[in-house]
Amino acid sequence: MNARLSPLLRATALLLCSSLAWAAPPDGGIETLQARMAGKTVGTDGAAVQLPHPAADPHNTLTTLLATPLTANAAVRIALLHNPGLQAAWGSEGLSITDATGATTPAKLRAQQAITVLSAQAFKAWVNAVAAAHTAQLLREAKATAEASGELTRRMARAGNVSKLTQAQSQAVLSDAALALVRAEQAAFAAREALTVTLGLWGETTQFTLPAALPTLPTQALDLPDVEARAVQARADLQLATQQWQRKQQSTVPDSADALWDAMGDAARVRAQAVQLRSQARSAYHRYRSSWDIATHLTQDVLPLRQFIHDELVLRYNGMLTSVFDVLADRQTQALAHSASVAAQRDFWLAHADLQALLAGAPLDALPGSATDSAAPAASPTQAGGH
Repeated sequence: MNARLSPLLRATALLLCSSLAWAAPPDGGIETLQARMAGKTVGTDGAAVQLPHPAADPHNTLTTLLATPLTANAAVRIALLHNPGLQAAWGSEGLSITDATGATTPAKLRAQQAITVLSAQAFKAWVNAVAAAHTAQLLREAKATAEASGELTRRMARAGNVSKLTQAQSQAVLSDAALALVRAEQAAFAAREALTVTLGLWGETTQFTLPAALPTLPTQALDLPDVEARAVQARADLQLATQQWQRKQQSTVPDSADALWDAMGDAARVRAQAVQLRSQARSAYHRYRSSWDIATHLTQDVLPLRQFIHDELVLRYNGMLTSVFDVLADRQTQALAHSASVAAQRDFWLAHADLQALLAGAPLDALPGSATDSAAPAASPTQAGGH
């Protein structure tokens, strides 16, 4: 009976294997990589993201994400689906990043880091683009105020009510405002182009719209007393190097002086990586906290104070206790204070991206730029001219 059933069992096994092979994706599948990336992309609030693979068609997703003003979440999703650099790198890796190989391979580790790095790059490019566009808009308002002040000064000069010195000062303020606006528009254009390249867009897709302002600052900064340990634990390549060194140390009995030196060198290389990573973690967290402190101070303290001063000047002007020039000059100062606040918020979100990428296992030296780099000119609230 067993002999009679064995052909049937063999046929059933062959049928099962063929059905499994038929169900496997033709490109090998990336479910393992997709699962391992949960919570390791910057700017997505821990949500799962779609990753590129040969069988995917991102056209519909791209169209949907670009139909509304581009959010940071959408920018990251588009970059992961559409960035040609990531696709080229994965094309070189081939099946080594798919489910056809082991769960933890050097190729998969490289792919994980590439995903985190690209998500941080897209998030930072989006932050720079939004901040630069917002700054340009604020400086347009400052220029409009300077133009109004200049026109009023010219009329009063023709009537003999102001001196030539006052008129020259007004013209100088307008010239400075116009120059600042040109530079801001250049920075905004460059930042938008950098974002476009990161997203891999061209043609009509480059006509996306951006939000008017950056997201609201968090009410509390992250408290991370264990930031060093978390950064070390997140680096899979460092963990793998440590395990390899430990296995080598346990399985190898030094039989010569050279072997002893080799063992010391292996341990030192792993330790050097850990020391560097811990320093990066401390620095990234310090930038994050200090950037949050600065941005919060400007947003919650300086801007309300500037608004109060402006409102008081308007009241004094209505009571004929101050001149219109004082009101216009203060209005320009207020616009520059807003510009400084935008720059501080930008720096915070850039530092936030660096910290999140580091805690997700990405090396900071792989990220372009730093949290202190500027894509838009930082204006000081004390740079406004007056009469």
